[in-house]
Amino acid sequence: MVSAMRLATLGVSNLKQALALFQGVMALKVERSGAVPQSVLKAWNVAPGTKAQMAELSCKGYPIGRLRLVQFTPQPTQRVRVDHGGADTGTDVGPKAIDFYVADPILDAVRKIEKAGYKFRSPPVKHQIADTISEECLFSGPDGVPVLLMVGHRHFPTSMRAGAPDGPFSEIPTVSIVAGDLVRTRAFYAGVLGLTAVTDAETPEQYRSLVNNLTGTPDGTRIHFLLYADKPEASGKILCVHFFDRTGKRLTGRMKPGHLGFSLLTHDARNLDELHQALRVYGAEIVTPPTLIGDDGPPYRVMLAKGPNEEMFEFTQFVSAPAKGPQRAVKKAAPVKKKVAKKKAKPKAAPKKPAKKKAAKKKR
Repeated sequence: MVSAMRLATLGVSNLKQALALFQGVMALKVERSGAVPQSVLKAWNVAPGTKAQMAELSCKGYPIGRLRLVQFTPQPTQRVRVDHGGADTGTDVGPKAIDFYVADPILDAVRKIEKAGYKFRSPPVKHQIADTISEECLFSGPDGVPVLLMVGHRHFPTSMRAGAPDGPFSEIPTVSIVAGDLVRTRAFYAGVLGLTAVTDAETPEQYRSLVNNLTGTPDGTRIHFLLYADKPEASGKILCVHFFDRTGKRLTGRMKPGHLGFSLLTHDARNLDELHQALRVYGAEIVTPPTLIGDDGPPYRVMLAKGPNEEMFEFTQFVSAPAKGPQRAVKKAAPVKKKVAKKKAKPKAAPKKPAKKKAAKKKR
C-alpha cells in the first residue's frame, strides 16, 4: 500500500552546519532547498507563526532514501531522542537512528566523520544476524541524532542495492525504530502499510555480546530485528529493534516536525484514501487527514499519522495527472468560444451595409 521510505526528515538547529556534514563530508547532493511552504507547515501542525528552511539531499539523484534537513524559526528546544549522555536510553521505544552504507574498510569513513568534529559512540563492530554479516558503528550527528555507518560484508539484494554505496556514503538504506510490541508492529507494517519483512530474527547467542556493545545494552540482552522493505527496492527500509524485557519507556510525542532530530518518515501511498481507512481500522492516530498541497512543486495530497512505536509518518500521493485534466479541458474550450464569436459577428455586419446605402439615397 506504500512505497519504501522516500525521505527521512531531521530537525536541525543550524542548517548550514548540518549541510557541512551531509553535503560537505558525506558528499550527498542537494536536490532542492528553500523555504517550507506555509501549507506544509500547517499540515505538519507546527505552532502558528513558525517558519522553516529546508534542504533535500540524495546520493547521486537516487529517489529513495533521501535526507531532508529542516531548520525551524523560532528554534526548537525539544529533541526527539537524547540517549547519549542524556535522559533517554538506547532501548526507549521510539525513533532511533538513520543509517548509511560506506565502503570497506569502515575506518576510512570513521576518520572523515571524526575530522569534522563528531564523536563515535562505539568502535566498529562486526556481527551476524541469520545469514547477514555487517560491520557497524554509531556516532552522534547534528543535535545528537544517532547516525549509523555500515559495511555490508554479506548483504542480500533485498537489503543493499547494487552498486551501493555508489559514492563515499550511500543514500539512507535503513532507519531504525525501537519497537515495544512485535505483534502490533508486524500488524502495522505488514498488515496496514503492506511492506514485506525481509528479516525477522533474534540475534544468535554467539553474537549477542557484540550487538549489545553496538547498541549500548547490558551484556546478555536479547535483541530481535524486524526489517521491512518494499520489495524489490533495497533502500528506504524500516528496521524495528525489540529488546524484550530490557525495553525502556515510550518517547511519547517526541517524533514530530518542529522538534530536533529524526522527526518524520515520508512514504508515497498508492491510494491515500484506502490507506486512511486502513489506519483508522487499525486504530492509528490520524494527525492530519488527507490534505491537498498545491504550493510545493507538483500538487500532492498529504496525511500524517502515528505508528505503534511513537513513529510519525507523512504519507503522500501526487495528483499531478488529475490536475492536468481541467487545464486541457480549458484549452480545448477556448477555440470553441472564438468560433461562436465569429459566427455572431457575420450576421451583425450584413445589415449595416445596406442600411448605409438607403440612408445615402434619401439624402440625394
